[in-house]
Amino acid sequence: MTGSSFVVLIVDDSRFMRSLLRKTLTHLGYDHIVEAIDGKDALDALMEHPVNLIISDLDMPKVNGLELLRAVMNHSSLKRIPFLVLTPDMSDKMFAEAMKTGAADFLLTPFTSEQMTVKVNAIRNHSV
Repeated sequence: MTGSSFVVLIVDDSRFMRSLLRKTLTHLGYDHIVEAIDGKDALDALMEHPVNLIISDLDMPKVNGLELLRAVMNHSSLKRIPFLVLTPDMSDKMFAEAMKTGAADFLLTPFTSEQMTVKVNAIRNHSV
């Protein structure tokens, strides 16, 4: 399945993680990728680009991933966008709150290309 008109927003303060996510998504056929370094940058990007999926870290400076998720869920035209949470720890309180707030799914870090494929394709197939 290719990502021909499917736009993914990657939100992570780690340049390495953004690069890894971009490479993995590109390898999977998703070539429309927007990057943001934190939740504030992501909100700006969401106002400029139509996005079909948000993949976001939770622990970031300025506006963290949970605050970003809440902002997305409270915005009438953004709340339809599936939100995939990146987390190293499923026992983290912020992770539990993100899932309760409306995240579509989560991806444990570190992750494999296969794990990401399953999560992204499941979200894409569910939102079509």
